Amino acid sequence: MNLFFERTHTPGKTIIVFKPYSMYLLLIILAIMTALTFTPALVAYEHFVSILMPVAAAIIAARIVLMYKVNKEIQQAIREDTVKVTGGKLSAKNPLTFEITQSAPVTQKPEL
Repeated sequence: MNLFFERTHTPGKTIIVFKPYSMYLLLIILAIMTALTFTPALVAYEHFVSILMPVAAAIIAARIVLMYKVNKEIQQAIREDTVKVTGGKLSAKNPLTFEITQSAPVTQKPEL
């Protein structure tokens, strides 16, 4: 089970669905940090920003490290023009989905 994406293999294609929940968490942390920093009534709680900043950095680092291979696979499929992209990165109802079709291996005829 991966926290950031879900992969499904079917004959002839691979479907990769990015889960939006880590992005929601990052946006919530950013909103809290902004409110704590710029709202005068919350100045007493501003020290929590020093806790939230490493949490946000850890989430970003985890996304980069754990999604490296799948992102490379998607980039390769984009270069080969074998990918269909649907959905949105922040949509829970219609998440960002990559449908990669596996092309049949090209066999070369031996030269005479």
